[in-house]
Amino acid sequence: MKATTNHGISVTKYMLGFILSVILTLLAFSAVMMGWIDQWLTGTKIIFLLGLAVIQMLVQIVFFLHLDEGPDAQWNIRSMWLAASCVLIIIAGTWMTMRHLNYNMMGGSGRVIRSDVLYPAILSPQSPQNERPAEIVPET
Repeated sequence: MKATTNHGISVTKYMLGFILSVILTLLAFSAVMMGWIDQWLTGTKIIFLLGLAVIQMLVQIVFFLHLDEGPDAQWNIRSMWLAASCVLIIIAGTWMTMRHLNYNMMGGSGRVIRSDVLYPAILSPQSPQNERPAEIVPET
């Protein structure tokens, strides 16, 4: 019976994953905080940062979750995709529901209808009630 086990490969894999994660995190942070991407178009910034996020996610999946190893690797990956799909469906459904509620509650245009702007005479008691508005006389 063997008294010790070899953990060299797994430690190396964890260290490589950690180093890649730190590099990707610092790259995204530095790009934003140091102003490296200030001159880029907004769409390009979003694509760049989302690309770094996807690469970071893949590093986490491969190096830390070990979804690509073992006899159940295919089932692990399928389970991950199913879970991600469920989360996206829940997020999309919540977003659509909140947007619909906002549309219904805000009068259909997304703005707040203020009654003091529409009916100022009702809310201001000092305004004369029987005063007739001034007539506009066209110039000749």
